[in-house]
Amino acid sequence: MIAFLLLQAAAVAAPAPIWKLADRINQAGVRSISASVIGNDGLSRFVVKCDVASEPIVSIQFIQPQPLGSGADKPVAVRFDGGPAFTYNWQFPGTGTYVTDPEAITRLTTFLVKSKTVRVETTNGASFAVQANFIAPTGDAMIRQVLGVCGYTLGVVPTPPPPSKDAQ
Repeated sequence: MIAFLLLQAAAVAAPAPIWKLADRINQAGVRSISASVIGNDGLSRFVVKCDVASEPIVSIQFIQPQPLGSGADKPVAVRFDGGPAFTYNWQFPGTGTYVTDPEAITRLTTFLVKSKTVRVETTNGASFAVQANFIAPTGDAMIRQVLGVCGYTLGVVPTPPPPSKDAQ
């Protein structure tokens, strides 16, 4: 009985992961704003990020404590509330992976803000399955803020600006 009560107390004491907003400017003057959450495993991270340098870049990132491999792009599947997978080719620079395709960003963030859970599935450099589960944000305000800094609107695939007159 005592062991059961201790397990119950430990379950109550562990706070649920929450989404956090970070807004920074590095020494080179590049602004980065991100919304992120730690996975249910306590190690993985899921990040929606905007970097504003000469050109704004939005990315969705999946970061693991163990290297995922590097090199060629490979598929990453993202599931919301246990539904069908949205699979895109992500870039793999090392311990994390990311996607910057505007269509993928739009679809994934649109589902993210309407969901309760997120599951990311891929493989590491040795082709072993890697997966992590995350809670979704409780609303869309934080994701809208990150996207807005880079000129994105939640749910709208951005269109490239028309070529400048100098380029013609």
